Amino acid sequence: MTTTHATATPPAALTARPTGPRGLPVLGPLFPFARDPLAFVTRVAGSHGDVARFDIAGTPIFLLSHPGAIQEVLVGRHKDAVKDQITRGLSRALGQGLLTSEGDTWRRQRKLAAPSFSRADIAVYADAMVAIGHGLADSLSDGEIRDVHHDMTGVTLDVVVRTLFDRDAVADAGGVGNSVTAMVEAYRHAYIGWQRLLPDWVPTPSRVRFRRAVRSIDGVLNEVIADGRAREQRGSDLLSRLLAATDDDGTGMSDRQLRDEIITLFLAGHETTAIALTCALYLLGTHPEIRARAIAEIDTVLGGRPATAADVPRLRFIDAVMRETMRLYPPAWIIGREATRDIEAAGTTIPAGAQILMSQWVIHRDPRWFREPVTFLPDRWLDGSTDNLPRYAYVPFGGGPRVCIGNHFAMLEAQLILATLLQHVELCAVPDTRLELFPAITLRPTVPVRMQVCRRAQTVKAMTPEHHSEPVAKAG
Repeated sequence: MTTTHATATPPAALTARPTGPRGLPVLGPLFPFARDPLAFVTRVAGSHGDVARFDIAGTPIFLLSHPGAIQEVLVGRHKDAVKDQITRGLSRALGQGLLTSEGDTWRRQRKLAAPSFSRADIAVYADAMVAIGHGLADSLSDGEIRDVHHDMTGVTLDVVVRTLFDRDAVADAGGVGNSVTAMVEAYRHAYIGWQRLLPDWVPTPSRVRFRRAVRSIDGVLNEVIADGRAREQRGSDLLSRLLAATDDDGTGMSDRQLRDEIITLFLAGHETTAIALTCALYLLGTHPEIRARAIAEIDTVLGGRPATAADVPRLRFIDAVMRETMRLYPPAWIIGREATRDIEAAGTTIPAGAQILMSQWVIHRDPRWFREPVTFLPDRWLDGSTDNLPRYAYVPFGGGPRVCIGNHFAMLEAQLILATLLQHVELCAVPDTRLELFPAITLRPTVPVRMQVCRRAQTVKAMTPEHHSEPVAKAG
């Protein structure tokens, strides 16, 4: 079935000044936004349309909820829009990595890092991803109840450590993971809610925790970078590739630049993929018929052997499950920009200095683009009903020149780990299991996602050389 979608042409603003919630004097709707951001952006888009405006503490904020308007900002006017205030604030932890840097710094870093993230180059990590997923599956006991978010956080941390550093552990991999989690949680309280109005020097408890977590991570990463530079031979790990990357004039990254890119990769590659896998397992656990189809495809395609990168194109239903999961529960739930000059978008003028918000949570659940928008329907990615989607109606990894550099890595990791787990076990939601999410930097679960393990009779052969992915030529 093919559905005809509305045009992606940006909507014309109905008034010269789009409407929006008013809120309190001076503060505007700060508190409802901070208290429940998902409900807030959903309500504003529903009440005020594709272009809404509200002011918080004197700063004008525009919420764009039409794919055409989003494309105008992310593509057509990308040179006139930098990262928003909250994202720029992440430089307190991420420095000038790809997520937070701008201008010439961003262009240079992107050029140096991009070759390491092509589809061909990231395929070399498939075996490590499968082995880590296999290790978790082997540790699960029939009938036990697990917090799958905790498990997926551990798995994706292991993947980041092994692929980024080419070693089984970075002194204390669990400690790094705990520090990243603590950093994200503390940042949410210290710099996203009402506390963001306080001067940066005010030592609130959450800011103290945030800075302590950053120092802990820095201590590990500085040691790892020094060790990497001291190696006589480079490996295939991402750190080695970043160390070897040079400009046309032969200049490479400084230690500070390496630190900023590595911590960005830690956050983006560890946190977001763990959330996507957690949500996928929850959805499969509460939809047994869909879970059975996923398992049947895995058994047919793999035939009891470990998965490889070459299998991914044939795991079409697994791909659809992950796409649909990230439609309903996008780990990166909102995109923010700040206009550096007046921008004409969607028939209205966005003044210089205004914050521009574009929420995947809103557009991914818009009935104009997706039938039954709040229903888990992986088949929509296979039956043709999404073939004519406007380009920016589905943007789990962002879009335009600043689309997530690790999107291929994340999808490969999620598909291989999901397939590997389902070869061994079924995970079923226990009574009262719920998926409660709060959007900070990412859309994180706030309570344990409890699921029961049922081991399958399917036997998976041990990994042998003939089951490994074909060698991939290394960039550079």
